[in-house]
Amino acid sequence: MKKFRIPILLALAVALAAPSALEARESRDDDGPASNSPAFLTSMPAEAEPSLFESSLTQKNEELEERISRLEAELNQPRHYGVDPSASIEQRLQRQEAGTGGLFGSIEVTFLQPSLSGAQSVFGSGTGRLLETEYQTGVRYVLGYVSDSGLGIRGRYWSFDNSTGYSPPYAPAVFGIQLQAADTEVTMLQRMRHLDLELSGGVRYGQLEYTNPPLTLYGPGIVRFEGFGPTASLNARRALGKSGFSLFGNVRGSVMIGDIRTASLLLNIPTGSVEDEVMTVFENQLGVAWNHNLTNQLLLEVRTAWETQYWSNSTLEDDFYGIGSNLALMGPTLAVELRY
Repeated sequence: MKKFRIPILLALAVALAAPSALEARESRDDDGPASNSPAFLTSMPAEAEPSLFESSLTQKNEELEERISRLEAELNQPRHYGVDPSASIEQRLQRQEAGTGGLFGSIEVTFLQPSLSGAQSVFGSGTGRLLETEYQTGVRYVLGYVSDSGLGIRGRYWSFDNSTGYSPPYAPAVFGIQLQAADTEVTMLQRMRHLDLELSGGVRYGQLEYTNPPLTLYGPGIVRFEGFGPTASLNARRALGKSGFSLFGNVRGSVMIGDIRTASLLLNIPTGSVEDEVMTVFENQLGVAWNHNLTNQLLLEVRTAWETQYWSNSTLEDDFYGIGSNLALMGPTLAVELRY
């Protein structure tokens, strides 16, 4: 009997404890699901953890939106400088456009004094001077076009038609000098740091005519050279700061082949033609120019220079067959040019 006393007591204890445990479990189920979390977490409200994360994310989004708004406002806000960069660039381009590419034309008045050797006059008076020359006017017209690359085309025409008196004993007789030169040429402009160079090459038509109405050292009549040939020039320019003034110089050489037609002026050559004659011409200018932008696309330039020309032919310079001299001219010039 003693062997069964302990098990019976244990069974009675389990039977008594089971309903209490079951009631406690049902009570916990009614209050909510059991949690395996630590006590310090289970003591917090159920929605505390996700609420903190959402609020932090919301705050970050608001900060980013605010920064983006500030950046957009800065980009949209106009920036103020001392000089508007876009306007400055546009003005510089407009200044460069004025006078660099496009059409141009000029009128140049030449005040040149012709000179002939006085060697022939010693046969008449011994004074050593043949003609009493003065400065006389001629006009040069220029029209052309140049591209932005510097390549262009140009036409030039110059005429000089004047008479000058003889020195004694042939005074008051007059001696007529007429010159014409027409050029058609291609130009190339090369801009350097401080120097602008222009090269040109083309074809020239040239005419030189002498007239002698009365009998003097020469017969009463005319003699005329007329021919064609190549012409080339070099023009250099140096700007003087931003004053609008510049110094320039140019040289030109031409070689023309043609005929000399004489009508009694050359006493030792019968009236008629002398063919395959060569006339060489050298020209030079040294001067100063001033330019001013009338508008963004129209440039005015005024030039003045000292010009020299030399016309040479072996037949005309011959003392026996010709007039005994070549022709030289020199004097000031004044030109006005417009570039568009």
